[in-house]
Order: sequence, then structure tokens, then C-alpha cells
Amino acid sequence: MEYITIVSDSYEKALEEARRKYGSALRVHSRREYTVGGGLFAKKRKKCELTCYLSSTKTSEETVTRQDLAEFEKEARTPDPETLSAKDKLDTMRPAKELEDSRRIEEILDMNEIRGRLREHVLENFDGGDDLMLSLGDKIISSVGIDHENQAHPKKYQIFLGPTGSGKTTTLAKIACLYQVAGHDVAILSLDSYRIGAFEQIKAFADAFNIPSALVRDEGDVIPSLDLFRNKDIVFVDTMGLSLNDRALNLKLRGLISLFDRKNTGSMLICPANVKAQDLMKQFRHYVQFVSIDSLIVTKLDESESVGSFLTFAYESGLPVSFCTNGQGVPDDLKKASTLVLMEYLKGFDMGLRPVIGQLT
Repeated sequence: MEYITIVSDSYEKALEEARRKYGSALRVHSRREYTVGGGLFAKKRKKCELTCYLSSTKTSEETVTRQDLAEFEKEARTPDPETLSAKDKLDTMRPAKELEDSRRIEEILDMNEIRGRLREHVLENFDGGDDLMLSLGDKIISSVGIDHENQAHPKKYQIFLGPTGSGKTTTLAKIACLYQVAGHDVAILSLDSYRIGAFEQIKAFADAFNIPSALVRDEGDVIPSLDLFRNKDIVFVDTMGLSLNDRALNLKLRGLISLFDRKNTGSMLICPANVKAQDLMKQFRHYVQFVSIDSLIVTKLDESESVGSFLTFAYESGLPVSFCTNGQGVPDDLKKASTLVLMEYLKGFDMGLRPVIGQLT
């Protein structure tokens, strides 16, 4: 069989040249996209190579009918790599024997609602090796950072940020108790004088665990409150939940936070696991307009079908995870974030993994 190679600047141009020279006798065998050139003074140029063969004795001089052209175009219509989805790229690059594994990978990613850039990152150059599921889980989880530094050496002022209903106040109480039990001298400072019962709630937690607390109503109260707790190891700062449209309240919180010593202050964004990644990103972009976020805390793991939305957001924001909560119990339903803890909440990875995690955490 005679093979013919046609090289042009694009797939369309190569196809046009092939049709003009060989007509309906030509069949496309394979296609390759690549670049040439490049250097200090030259730009890279895209090229397309079609490898074809002649299926009959017809020559380019014969009349080509509309039906011949339709048949030729149907056979030559291989997908342009630039337009392929991550899934299509995976399927076309791998031999047929691996397609079953690739479909399994897609099912797991769908099951865990892993989307966007995180999904693309997981699929890129993925090689399952001897243990497909272990490799897949490892690549997903290793894509998200763990804030071990903040866990071990928290800054003196820990500001908790997040929308109303995110579990911010309860999570703060859990973490304050955790560090108190570990031997730190802690206090709680509330900046939320707007929500009815907000300070009463945090004070009830504080009193139950013998932790001193105070309420800041306006900017004039900040410095005296910081002086009150100047000898404490860690001061946990609760804030009001913000609506993106409440400009006055946003300005109020911005003014209060600006009075803290940034060098000794860490800010954590509370992220409910049952909220979509794009909504978490919207909140994040709002807060970083006036405060630098250092790490994330994922809450409500017990109320979510999947942790994938949070992981997708964490990857796209580039922020590490400090803590995870999975219930209302104070201080019981709290875990320091780790690879194993996050892996526990991915679906489709049981295979004896959960019992191991339960023994280690």
C-alpha cells in the first residue's frame, strides 16, 4: 500500500491540499499536530502532518463527484486536538486497553464533583501505575496544600472570616478549645455586634470552657480590647457574616481589621463543603479586596455529599487547608487537616482505606 505524507500550516490546509492532489482515491491514515522553529528571534509555527494512502487506482485527473467528496471528508474528519476536552484527549492518547480505566477515572471525578482547573490538573499526564485508585486519590489530594505551619505555630491573632451560616462561630469555639487543651493561654474577641445573639453565643462557649471573651462594638473598642488580651498566646477573633451587597457593613469590618498588627495576624476563610466552588470563589474574591487570606477551614462535611467542590476551590485559590469540621459538637467534631482526613471524604475510594484512616486520626 502506498502511503503519502502531506504537511501544511493547519489541518484545514492539509486537507484541502490532499483533496486537490488526490481526490476521492485518498484515505487518511493518521494525523499529527506539532510546532517548528522557535528561538531567540523566531516564533514557533504550528504544523499539521497527514499520513494518507490510496484506496484505488483513481488518479487526481479523474472527475471527483460530490458523493466522493462527502465520503472523503467523513473519513478525514479526525478531531482537532486544540478543540478536545480533557476526557477526549485522554481517550485519543491512550491505547484501547486503557480506555476502561480512563472511564473509571472520569466516573470518580464526576462522583466527587471535581471540576475546572483541578480536574484538568488531575488528568494531565496521569499514569495510574500498578494501583489506579491509590494514584488517583493521591494526585487529587496532593493538589491541595495543608497548612501545617499554622496548625503548629498559629499567629497571635486568628481572624475568622466567612458568610452568615458558614459555621464560623462554632468552628472558632472548637479551635479555641483545641489550643487551650494543648496548653495555650487563649481568649476570644468578637467583632460581631450586628447579628442578634452573636456575642451571647460565643460567650456561652467561652464560659463553658473558662476562656475569657470580649465584644468590640466599634473601632474605638479595638485597641483597649487588644490591650486586655496582650498577655494571651492566641486571640481568636470572630467576625460578622457579610453580604456582598452590604457596603456599610463591609466598610465597618475593613476598618476594624485594619487596626490589628498584620505581622502577628492570620486570617482564615470558612468554607462550607456543601457550597459550590464558584460561590466559594466569589466570597474569596470579595474578602481579599481588604484582607489577606492565609488559609482555609472546610466546614459542614457531615452535610455534604462530596468534598470535591471545596477541593476544586482550594486548588484554584492556591490556599492551604488548616482544619476540617464534621458536626456541631464542641470541641469534638474538629480535625486538623491532613492528606488522610481529606481523603476520607472522597467517594469511591473505600477499598479498605476508611478503616485505616479511622485508626490514624
